[in-house]
Amino acid sequence: ATKAIYRWLLSDYIKVSNISTDELLYTEKDLEKSMDKIETINFHQEMDVGGVKFTAYNAGHVLGAAMFLIEIAGVKILYTGDFSRVEDRHLMAAEIPPVTPDVLISESTYGIHVHEKRELRETRFTSKVHDTVTRGGRCLIPVFALGRAQELLLILDEYWSAHPELHDIPIYYASSLAKKCMAVYQTYIGAMNEKIRRQIGISNPFVFKHISNLKNIDNFDDIGPCVILASPGMMQSGLSRQLFEAWCTDKRNGVIVAGYCVEG
Repeated sequence: ATKAIYRWLLSDYIKVSNISTDELLYTEKDLEKSMDKIETINFHQEMDVGGVKFTAYNAGHVLGAAMFLIEIAGVKILYTGDFSRVEDRHLMAAEIPPVTPDVLISESTYGIHVHEKRELRETRFTSKVHDTVTRGGRCLIPVFALGRAQELLLILDEYWSAHPELHDIPIYYASSLAKKCMAVYQTYIGAMNEKIRRQIGISNPFVFKHISNLKNIDNFDDIGPCVILASPGMMQSGLSRQLFEAWCTDKRNGVIVAGYCVEG
């Protein structure tokens, strides 16, 4: 899953860089060449490279995310980027390796924060969306294309299914990268939590009943209440910024920043 997502993330980076700069760090051709150099490993599979041992463990957070337990000359180092110790709608919680590391290296964006329970966050989120569209407003949800978007889509599709009065109000996700990553999510169901693996026997949870992909904003009929998940997540540019500027003057409309966002 990581290798498949890597392909789309880097391709999107190259496309964006082509617009913003004349000096590319690497090209699409470089990306294609790098794919052959990637050696995939399984979680819990110990590797030994020149006497350095390392094992990957599930980190939660996004599909394919891993933390690594590295052993060098008897010293055990646990290294992780973003991780989540709370199981969400589709991903398992981060594992705790069965050994005590001598050194821990970790990202710390929310290092001193205590998050409210997931169920409370979800209820607050769906209530805000419901309030916005039922007063005739448009609800903009800026998202990163990978991870948070897929979780929010699952929440919204389930909520719409439980509320028939909302069925005439459309939900769109407007990101070509999110659409490509969605194909990866639909494929690697086995890498997700037990709830998703059980559900796949009935139907694929990532084939949504009430959500459609917005292929082209030029063909979007902006004529009534709707929900749009659009990238980028920080609204610094792109479609999410465009929609924000178009909708922000109408007090019926709302924007929900559902993920990490830098100040300003």
